[in-house]
Parts: sequence; C-alpha cells; structure tokens
Amino acid sequence: MSATAPFVNGGDPAGTILVTRLLAHASIAVAAAILLVFLAVYVRRVLAEGFDYEWGYLAVAIGAAIVYGVAGIATDLTGRVWLAVFAEGAVLFFILFIALGLRAMYHADRPDGASGRLLPVWVDGLVVVGFVAAWWIGYVAADAWTRPVVAVGWIGASIWAIFYGVRTTRAHEGTTFSAITRHLLPATVCVVGIVVTDLASGVVGLDRSVVDAVWLVGTVLVAAFLFNTAVAIRQQEGEVERMFDRTTWRQQRLD
Repeated sequence: MSATAPFVNGGDPAGTILVTRLLAHASIAVAAAILLVFLAVYVRRVLAEGFDYEWGYLAVAIGAAIVYGVAGIATDLTGRVWLAVFAEGAVLFFILFIALGLRAMYHADRPDGASGRLLPVWVDGLVVVGFVAAWWIGYVAADAWTRPVVAVGWIGASIWAIFYGVRTTRAHEGTTFSAITRHLLPATVCVVGIVVTDLASGVVGLDRSVVDAVWLVGTVLVAAFLFNTAVAIRQQEGEVERMFDRTTWRQQRLD
C-alpha cells in the first residue's frame, strides 16, 4: 500500500489556486450576506429606538465586505484589473465604516452619561467624502503616487477601528454593543493583518507566496468571524425573545 497522499501531484496547481481563491472570496460574500440579514432583522425587531445611526455604519461596512467577495470572484474568473481595484477599495471602506460604526457605538448611550464626543456628527460625513474622493482619484489616476495615499488610508482607518473597538467593549460591558464588538473586532484585526502584510511586501520585499498564504488564511478567518458575529446577533435576539416567551414565564409571579 502506497504511503503517498492521494491528492499529491494529482491536479493542476493553477487550477487549485483558482478554486481556493474562489472559495475564499465566496466565504466572505456568504458570511457577510448572512450577517447583513441578521443585522437588519435585529435592528427592525429588537433594537430600541434611537440607535439606528450606529448600526447604519456597520451595515455599510458589511455591504463593502459583500462587494469585496463578489468583486474578488469576478476578478478571479475574468482577470479584469479594474475589478481588482474595486476589491481593494471595498477593503478600505470595510475598515473605514467599521471604525465609524464602532466609534458611534462608543459614544452612544454611555453609562457615565457623558458622550465625550470631541467632534460633531457631520465630521463623519466629511471623512467619508474625503475617502471616497481619494479613492476615485487613485482609481482614475492610477499613478505611482496614489498607492501611498491608499496605504495611509488603510493604516489610519485600521488604527481607528481597533482603538474604538477596544474602547467600545470596555465602555459598554454587558450590553449588545459589547457582545457584538467582541465578535466583530477579530475580523477587523484579521483584515488589518492582511493589509499590513500586503503593504510590507512592497517595502521589505516579502515573497509573494507568503503574502498569498497570509491572505488565504486571513480571508477564511474573516469569513468565520463575520459568521460568528451573525450568530452572536441571533443569540442576542433570541435572549430578548425568551424574555417574552409565555412558555418561559407562564405561572410566574413577581412576588
């Protein structure tokens, strides 16, 4: 009986890589779509009034993750360069809107009664407009100077997202904000790791195989954490529903 693994030298390496990339992009798209559906149901059926502003940012970020997955699949199948650029932009906007959403949750309904907001809400709009303008300039110009601009945006948004993710977890301990942030923050950290590795490859000359390996592992982890966040949201909804479940509270008295 041969000790050789049955799949060694049994296929085309290029085809294997293509299928692997397709599955990785598909996992992101599917997990993000499930998370977006669960988030919409939670906001509509469970969330208290007055908190739609915070969740809107997260919805846009999740939508950017779906765009990334779909654009990645299209890029792998067609090889179109402009689709790959849209996939990179989706990563940037995912991190940006995650950061804005975590920041908004941090300032919302603070237990100490003080929001601590240093800048007005309309500044968030200016930040978004600035990022959109910078991305479109980089997309249209496609020159060497545009890459550092995108890199600065990636790094700045990444630091912003992680910083407010940690602060939100601490400030809203025991709430839905904290529970969801604990599951969403690891996905953000994985995206940051992928981005940093990609940027470092151009500076220190990392081998492309290392960058691809980090991308593959990181992408699968991001998909897993996004799905885990969807499960956490569904659990939060289920806990609220059980509070009003007649089979749980039947024949119970307050005294």
